[in-house]
Amino acid sequence: MSLIATFLLAAAGAASPPAEVAVLSTLHGLHAEVPGYGDAALADAIRGLSPDLLCLEVSPEALAERRAETVKVEYPGVVYPLLDRERYDTCTLEPAREAAQAIIGPYVAANQAFAEGSPDAAKAFSDYSEAMYALLRRHWRDAASVNDATTDQMMQGKHAIQEALVGPGEAAGWAAWNRHFSERVQEAASKHPGKRIVVLVGAEHGYWLRRDLAGAPGITLLDTASLLRRVEIGALRAW
Repeated sequence: MSLIATFLLAAAGAASPPAEVAVLSTLHGLHAEVPGYGDAALADAIRGLSPDLLCLEVSPEALAERRAETVKVEYPGVVYPLLDRERYDTCTLEPAREAAQAIIGPYVAANQAFAEGSPDAAKAFSDYSEAMYALLRRHWRDAASVNDATTDQMMQGKHAIQEALVGPGEAAGWAAWNRHFSERVQEAASKHPGKRIVVLVGAEHGYWLRRDLAGAPGITLLDTASLLRRVEIGALRAW
């Protein structure tokens, strides 16, 4: 290789610093039940993480239409108004409708078969999930605690037992859905080197994405909980 080619390759590498990625877990309807992480605190957390780009847990169609949400109520309530005010660049994490059905179809079928074929086990798992969320609501004092290692460990444990009970369809579907999210984040990072990307996902996805993105090429994964603990909420509300 010539000296000029070597120099150009080195210069290209130096010109492409990794993107910073912070995964910010949201609570969907539970924001209303966690006083320290309500709508205003979610908006503060997003602004406090200083994103250049927001990756959103919606499909391209949902973002374009800004449709009403029955589960991800934080989007019409918090995220879309924030986009209008702050003018963040965005990317979407969920696939378009047809591709989404191909991914989640086996997952839904496996869970339906489990509920119908093993009703006692399904009831036990439902009771376990309800008790887990009751405990987490006591743990969740603020945005940082929703994004901490304790929450991630609880969610990972829930999905480990869920996969063991429901079977391969559950495991494959959950992995494929999260892998699509991760691929979209990595694609965004490759297009925005040196920028900060904040990834909004429901709390059950947080552990999976943090684990998968850690060490991914072109990405520096940030400790979201630590960053949020340094956010001055009062100062942010004055912006």
